[in-house]
Amino acid sequence: MLSDRATRALNRGTTSGVLGLAVAGFTMSYDALHSLALTQGVPATLAWMWPLVVDGFIIIASLSVVRAVADSRHAAYPWLLVLTFSAISVTFNIVHAAPTAIARFVAAIPPTALVLSFELLMRQLRHQLNTNPAPSRDSFEPQLAARPAPPPPQLTNEAARAAGRQSLLDKARHIHADQQRHGTQLTGKTLAALLGISDGYARRLLRVIDSEAA
Repeated sequence: MLSDRATRALNRGTTSGVLGLAVAGFTMSYDALHSLALTQGVPATLAWMWPLVVDGFIIIASLSVVRAVADSRHAAYPWLLVLTFSAISVTFNIVHAAPTAIARFVAAIPPTALVLSFELLMRQLRHQLNTNPAPSRDSFEPQLAARPAPPPPQLTNEAARAAGRQSLLDKARHIHADQQRHGTQLTGKTLAALLGISDGYARRLLRVIDSEAA
C-alpha cells in the first residue's frame, strides 16, 4: 500500500506524463494539418489556424469531458465531439502522409495519442473521485455547531439578513480550509449540500473565498 505522499507523487508524475504526451501529439499533428492546409490553397496567413480549429477543438471538448466527470455529470455530448473531431484529425493526418501503409500508420499516431492521453487523465480523475468521496454533512456538524450563533432578535431584518450571509460565508471559509488541508477541491454542489443552500448561492460563496485568496 502506497503512502499518501507516494500516491501524490505518482499522481503528479502520471499527470505530467499525460500532458507531455498530449503536447507531443498536438505538435506533430499540428505540423501535418498546417502543411495540408497550405497544399490545399489556404492562404499562409490563415493556414496556421486550421490545426487549431481541428486539434484545438479536441482539447476543448476533452476538457469539457474532464469537467463533467469532476461534477459527476453525463459526458456523452462532449465525448461525441471528441470522437468526431478525433476522426477528422486522424483522417487529415493520413491524407497528408505519403501513400504507403507505414507512412499512414505513423501519421495516425499523433492525433490518436492526443485523445488517448486525455482518456488516461480522466481515468485518473475518476479514481481520485472514487477514493476521495465528497464529505457528508454529518462529518461537519461539530464544526458547524461551533460557529457563531444566529443574530439576536433585536436586529433589524436587513441586519439579520446581513449577519446570516456573513455566518454562511464564515462556515464556507471553514469548510473550504478543511478541504484544502485534506487535499480535495470543494465544489459548489458539495458546499450547497453541507450548508443546506442552493448550488448557485454556494458557488457565489466560493467565488468570494477565491477572490479573498487571490
